[in-house]
Amino acid sequence: MLAAKPIARLALPLSLVVALGACGNRSEGGATATDAATGTATEASDDTAAATAAPGMDTGGTGAAADAAMPLTGQAFVDQAAASDQFEIQSARIAQSKGVTGPWRDFAQMMTKDHTRSSAELKAAVGKAQGVTLPEATELPADLRAQVDQLQAASGDNFRKLYASQQLAAHEKALQMLKTYGHSGDAQPLMDFANKTAPVVQHHLDMVRKMQPG
Repeated sequence: MLAAKPIARLALPLSLVVALGACGNRSEGGATATDAATGTATEASDDTAAATAAPGMDTGGTGAAADAAMPLTGQAFVDQAAASDQFEIQSARIAQSKGVTGPWRDFAQMMTKDHTRSSAELKAAVGKAQGVTLPEATELPADLRAQVDQLQAASGDNFRKLYASQQLAAHEKALQMLKTYGHSGDAQPLMDFANKTAPVVQHHLDMVRKMQPG
C-alpha cells in the first residue's frame, strides 16, 4: 500500500506534461505541428510537380509542345519526316484535283515538287545512317489519314479553309521537328537532312501564314 502513493503523486505531473506538450505543438493561428508537417509535404509535392514539367510546356496539355512530342531517335524522326512528306504530297494532289486557283494552286504545285524532292533526300540520308529504315511510302499515321479523308470530302469554301488550316498546323509541326532533330539528333546524316530541309519548310510556313483566310 505504501508503494502506491508515489505512483499516485506522479500521475498529476505526467498529465500536466502531456497537456503542456499538446499546447506547445500548437503554433500561432491554431496550427499544430502535424498541420505544419502536412503543409510542408504538400508544398514539396507541388514543387516536385512544377520541376517535372518541361520548360515552355503547357501543363494543361493544350499547347503546341504538349501536342507534339519531339522524336528522340533516328527511326522516330524518319517515320515522322516521311509521313509529313506523304501528307503534303497527297494533300496537294487533292487540292489540284479540286481545281484550286490563284496562290493556293501555285502553293499546291510547290508542295508536290518540294516534298517529292524531300522524300528522295530523306531516302538518301537513311541510306547513310545506321539502324533506320523508311516506312512504306503509301502508309500514313491514323491522324494524318483522317485529315486527308476530311480534305477529300470537303468542297468549295470549306475545302479552302480546311486546306489552309491543315497546312498551317502541318508546317508548324514539321518545322519544330526538323529544328529539334537537327540540333540534338542521334544520327549525323539525318541531322544534316533536317538542317537542310528546315529552311524550305520555313519558307512554306511563311507563305501559308500570309495566305490564311481573313
